[in-house]
Amino acid sequence: MKKNLFFLAAIGAIALTSCSNDEFIGENGPNLTQTDGDAITFASSAGPLTRATSNTGTAAAMLDGQMKIYGVKKVTTGPTYTTVYDNYVVWSNTTNVTTSNPDATTATAEENGWEYVGTSSQAYGSTNTAGTLGKDQNIKYWDYATDEYHFVAGSPVKDFTYTITSGEIVSASVTGITGHLNPNTSGTPMSKEPVYIADPVKKSKGSSEYNTDVVFRFTRQQTYVRVGVYETVPGYKITSINFYEWDKNKTPSAGWKASSQSAHNIVLNSKTAGYFKGSTGSTTATVTYDWTTPSVSGIAYGTTTDQESWYGGKLDLDASNPLATSATEATKTYFYGTDDDIDANGYFVVLPTPSATDAQPIIIKCDYTLTALDGTETINVQNATAAIPAAFSKWNPNTTYTYLFKISDNTNGTTGTPGDDPEGLYPITFDAVVIAETDGTQQGYITTVSTPSITTYQDASVVANGVEYVASTAINFTAQNDETGELNTLSALDNGTPAVGMVQVYSVAAGTTEADLILTRPTTTVTTTIGATAWNINGQSVAANKWASFTPTAAGTYAIEYVTATSPVAYAYKVVTVVAAP
Repeated sequence: MKKNLFFLAAIGAIALTSCSNDEFIGENGPNLTQTDGDAITFASSAGPLTRATSNTGTAAAMLDGQMKIYGVKKVTTGPTYTTVYDNYVVWSNTTNVTTSNPDATTATAEENGWEYVGTSSQAYGSTNTAGTLGKDQNIKYWDYATDEYHFVAGSPVKDFTYTITSGEIVSASVTGITGHLNPNTSGTPMSKEPVYIADPVKKSKGSSEYNTDVVFRFTRQQTYVRVGVYETVPGYKITSINFYEWDKNKTPSAGWKASSQSAHNIVLNSKTAGYFKGSTGSTTATVTYDWTTPSVSGIAYGTTTDQESWYGGKLDLDASNPLATSATEATKTYFYGTDDDIDANGYFVVLPTPSATDAQPIIIKCDYTLTALDGTETINVQNATAAIPAAFSKWNPNTTYTYLFKISDNTNGTTGTPGDDPEGLYPITFDAVVIAETDGTQQGYITTVSTPSITTYQDASVVANGVEYVASTAINFTAQNDETGELNTLSALDNGTPAVGMVQVYSVAAGTTEADLILTRPTTTVTTTIGATAWNINGQSVAANKWASFTPTAAGTYAIEYVTATSPVAYAYKVVTVVAAP
C-alpha cells in the first residue's frame, strides 16, 4: 500500500503588501493581528504508487494536478469552529513561484508547485477532472490565537462534498468509485478513474508540530485484483476448466453449483453473505473522520451489489488454445482470461473490503480436463479446491493482490464420482500463490491443496510472478480445511502416538514430490516449533497453536507433514524448495 504524501506547509517571511485588511487573519474578522506574515501554502511529495494505476509519476500526475481541501480552526474566543478553507481547490502550478508562496527561492521545486489563490474563472485539472474554481479563493495565514486546525483533502475535486456540523468537519461524500464484481461482456469497460482520500490532519497549539508542514497522506480507494491459472503437468495440457460458485440459496442447504454466469470464468467464493461488493456504475461512499486520533474512522458505500462470488476473467480453452503453462505466459488470454473490465496486465479494479468486515477465507473450486499431448487420452478431475487464507482475503485500499493457481502433480480432486471415489490423482497437485503489495516487506504464501491445505509464509519472499523462499529466514505454516478455509489446531509430532493435527518438518532429496512422500515417509527431521502466541500477518491474527514455524539452515528441499487420520495413520505433505540466502 503505497501512500502518497502531500504537504500543507507554513512558509515564513511573506511580505504583506496588499490593502490594510491584510493585517487580519482569514475571512472571518479581526481575531488577531498577524505580526510575522506566515502564509499557509501547499507543497507535494509522493513515492511510487502501486502497480496498475493509470496515474503514475509525480505527485501532481497522480492527482491529475488538483485536489479539494476543507479546513477549520478552533479559537479561544468566538465560535467553536471557524471555517478557513471552504471547499478550496488546490491545483499544480507550472512554475514554483505562486501567489500564496512568492518566495520560491527558499524551497525546492517539490515544495512550491501548488496554488490555491485565484479568481472564479481560474482553470484547474485536465481531461475529465478539469474545471474552474467558480468562486474567488484568497490567501490564508496562520492564526496564532488558534487552539487547533483541522484539515481534510480529496481528489478528484468533482467527487468530494464535505459535511460540516456545528462548524466541524464530520464526513465527506465521495462519488466516482467503481468496482468490478460480475463478468462484463458489454463492450464498455468500467470506469477506472483514481479516487484518493487523505487522512485528516490536526495541528494543536503548543505541540512541536504546530505551524509546521501539514502532511496529507492520501490513500487511493481502488484496489486491484488479478487471478491467474496455469498448469505444469508433464505430458498433458488442460483443454477445459469449469469453476463453481457458492449458492447460499441451494435447497435443502447452501452448497456448490456450476457457475450460473459463465462456467469458464474464474470464480472466487466466500461463504459469508455479501462478502464481495461491486458497482459497475459510480457509487457513493461516506467517509467519516475521527479527530481524536485523527484518522478516517470508516468508509461506508451507498448502492452496491453484494454477493458471495467474485468473477475474474473467462478462460475459453480447447485443444488448440490450452491453459497457460507458466506464470510468465506472454498470452494473458489463457492465463488471466478475458473480460471488458480487465487491463493489459490482468488486473480488475475492485471495491475495497469495508473496514468493519471481518476477513474470511476465499475458496476456489473447479473441474478441469487433462488431455495427453500425444492425443491418447483425457482425464477429468473434479472438485479440485483451494482456500485462500483470511490474512490475504480482505482487500485493502491502494493495494494490489495477485492470486496465482498452479495445477501440477497433486490434487485433492477426484477422477471418479465425488463423494464415492477417493480423492487424489497422483502425481497431480493444485497450488495457489498470493502476492500482496505493501509498504513493508512483501510476504508471499503458497498453498498446496491436499486434505487439509497446508500454507507456507515467509517475509520478503515475493518475486516477479511468484514466491521464492530463502535459507536462514523463518518459514511459518498453517493447515486449513480446504472447504471452509478454517485453520486447524497443530501440535508437535509424537512418533509413538500419532494424533490428527500433529506436524513435523523434514529435509528431503531435491525433486521429491508430495506423491513420493505418500509412498515413502521421510526420516530426516528439522526442528519445528508450534506458535504458542497469536501471530499477526497482513493485519489479521492467527491464533496460538494454529500455526507452526521452522527455519531452513541451508538451500534445499523441505517437507511439511500433517497427520490427517489415525485409523489407519495417514499423512498430508507440503514440499517447499528453498534457495540460498542472497
